[in-house]
Amino acid sequence: MNIVLPYLHSYALCLLRPRVMLDWLRHGIAPYPDGQHELVQPELTGQLSISWMFAVVQGIVRILMANFMVQLFLHYQNEDNFFYSLVDVEDGLFPYYVLLFTTALDLVFFPIITLVVTEFWNFILRLYARWLQVEGDHDDIARDITTVALSSHFFLVLPIIGVVFQQIAWVYLLYVGCRHQLGATRLLSIVILITPTVLMLMSISVFSLAIFYLIVA
Repeated sequence: MNIVLPYLHSYALCLLRPRVMLDWLRHGIAPYPDGQHELVQPELTGQLSISWMFAVVQGIVRILMANFMVQLFLHYQNEDNFFYSLVDVEDGLFPYYVLLFTTALDLVFFPIITLVVTEFWNFILRLYARWLQVEGDHDDIARDITTVALSSHFFLVLPIIGVVFQQIAWVYLLYVGCRHQLGATRLLSIVILITPTVLMLMSISVFSLAIFYLIVA
């Protein structure tokens, strides 16, 4: 447990004090210069592992809540409730089995999907770092921002609304990174954040036009 605590402490600081942790990653300025607190410098592997842990907690909570609903359904089914008697037991349990299957897939592929998303954002941030002529290694700068932003997965422990809060925290931490590491203005930081959405809409438009052209031609 003593081995894990420094990683969790660093993970929490990435969420609560992202600018301080970014300074540590880029300039080597430790959050606690006096050395009173044992910390581990955030890195992609450690951040991803802890994020996966919170994703597992979310999956367990999701299954427990679904199991409670199933038990409630079976309880009323056994009491010959008129409404629940209209629903076949197998049909009523089908969504539960689907939830178990999708939850298992989410947990298995969580590291891969998170890595893909992280690398995509690294690519976007590297492009803007070159355009803004930021001093330093652009790949390291982009990776520092996304590594700190991975701490947003802490909110996955919250039932139901955790995913929403995680997405909000992810965007916020990226915004802080753009402002602090890239020196971008507020407006430019927002432009950077909406770049993936713009690219996706452009891709859909081009694809739709290509399909339309093939049909008409």
